[in-house]
Amino acid sequence: MAHILVPTDFSENAYNALFYATRLYPNEECIITLLHSFEHLFSTNTSRIDIGRNEQLYNELEADSLKKLDTLKNKIILDSDGISLVVNLMTGAQPLYKMVNKCIINDTINVVVMGTKGTSGVKEVFLGTQTVKLINKVKPIPVVVVPQYATYATPTDIAYATDLKIDYAQYPLEIIKELVRLHKSNLYITHIYNQMSPGETVETNYRKLKHKLEDVSYTTHWLSSTTKMEDALGVFIKEHDINLLVLMYHKSGFLKKLFNKSFVDKVSFHSEIPLLILPESF
Repeated sequence: MAHILVPTDFSENAYNALFYATRLYPNEECIITLLHSFEHLFSTNTSRIDIGRNEQLYNELEADSLKKLDTLKNKIILDSDGISLVVNLMTGAQPLYKMVNKCIINDTINVVVMGTKGTSGVKEVFLGTQTVKLINKVKPIPVVVVPQYATYATPTDIAYATDLKIDYAQYPLEIIKELVRLHKSNLYITHIYNQMSPGETVETNYRKLKHKLEDVSYTTHWLSSTTKMEDALGVFIKEHDINLLVLMYHKSGFLKKLFNKSFVDKVSFHSEIPLLILPESF
């Protein structure tokens, strides 16, 4: 049984992410925890003098949030006819990342799924929005980021773009393999390089990666690029109709280099397909 955490601000974008989450694990019962933080409303309207008023405000905001969450729960259940769902509700005035951490620790969450707003959303992911706060501050866990205008598509063609700088002997890739099996997906391992030889470290890590993936089918694509890695990856994604891009987040790695200004400004696929962002360890 999969357990997915879906933060929501009740926007259409957030619902898009929720809808995607319900389709991640087909043919098995899935627990969805819908989470809403009213931290901003509470902190901007509290009084340092009238403590009683603060308690009343909290109760009002909590009641309103639970009502909206319940409406959302009913809507997604209706929109998921035939899918076995258990939907839990959680709300509070703590920062979102703290609430997410609490859920991860207490409820054994498998993955967090949340929305981001198109081109500006991808740009902001690396400039300090809620999404990047989650990626940076929550306990290590996979995060699926669903763009605002992404049209749902079953992840039948998954690309994992890697710089092959990771020692895969100690790095779990179970979520990728699980999604490949569940959706009978084509898995493409892509490595973009701008030198004639990939180097000894890359070759060593590639052997370890192959060992990790020996129980699933995949193809490997060494993409030589003398210009920008985002251009090469963008072309590959379009040519192979990729509908889920997997990246790993680490401080000096491929993900950080990929989402620079050039990538956000020039490549369009980031507003069309979801990203599965993996931590270095989880």
